Amino acid sequence: MTDYIKLLKQLYNNPESPAAFSGIDSLWYEARKINKDIPRSGVQNFLEGHRTYTLMRPKRVHFPRSKTIAAGFMTDVQVDLADFQALSRHNKGNRYLLLGIDVLSKRLFGVPVKAKKAEDMLEAFKLLLTQMPMKPHRIFSDKGLEFRNKLLKEYFETEEIQKIEPVHSTVKASLAERAIRNVKQRLYRYFSQNIILNWIDVLPKILEGINKSKCRVHGMRPIDVNFENAQEVWKKIYGGFDFTEGKSKFKQGEHVRMSVGKGAFEKGYIPNWGDEILEVDQVYNQAKPIRYKVRDDKGEKFKGSFYGEELARVRKDAELSTELKRFIERERGQMEHMSC
Repeated sequence: MTDYIKLLKQLYNNPESPAAFSGIDSLWYEARKINKDIPRSGVQNFLEGHRTYTLMRPKRVHFPRSKTIAAGFMTDVQVDLADFQALSRHNKGNRYLLLGIDVLSKRLFGVPVKAKKAEDMLEAFKLLLTQMPMKPHRIFSDKGLEFRNKLLKEYFETEEIQKIEPVHSTVKASLAERAIRNVKQRLYRYFSQNIILNWIDVLPKILEGINKSKCRVHGMRPIDVNFENAQEVWKKIYGGFDFTEGKSKFKQGEHVRMSVGKGAFEKGYIPNWGDEILEVDQVYNQAKPIRYKVRDDKGEKFKGSFYGEELARVRKDAELSTELKRFIERERGQMEHMSC
């Protein structure tokens, strides 16, 4: 084993080598030219202990995430804010549309908003709830600051509504985002047809039209879904969903790195993975896809759970040099300055 580790180091660290700073298969291919008995698992184990590889290895950005499953009719609502700032002078100063969608029925609700200030958002949510046939149990939004102010937090607590947001800023309220695209598509066609840029007056009619159109997900009009037929609709949407346990990518106690979110201006050679080595604390096999809880070397657990694509297996000894840490911090600082 010592012999092939020495060989792998030479092939991987030598800039002239065809396998220099490459991936598992490229390194394995070149190594087998010299020693055909080297197993692929040995190459993988070597690279998982190599700090350069574990920091710079590619990561997947687009991958399947958990499906949004509603408990019932009007139990779960997603919200998002649509941007209409360019049309504000034609709409009495309203710059945004607060749009809500019931996850089960796909019924839409919408309220114009003048600003993202806490007072404006509070008033908008109060109006939004008056449009709904019943108060939702949970409201999900992205991590936008407009959804996280103190006034809203107190309001949701008073109304006994659980406000949910993702741990990661990359996760969005996807159903609400798609609904906004649908609403905007109809609005802009209306603008073109009528040579007008006022959307606040026609919004109720647009939403009513969408709510009265057949939904391809459950085959009904959203406005026809109610408490009485909710179970039937739920079975249509989720009846064929596979709730069996999947195969876990990581085991409890294994060491991993966490993926690092990159800004629009951040270069590809900046590491994709954080320098802190973490430990898998829990494995949620029942989740689809499987998710993981992690903790640091002090035993402190990270908030939220993570998909397998957001973690990368690493050996505990794959430490990061002080010099490389400084280089990474310097490069990231320059990129943040450029994006300001």
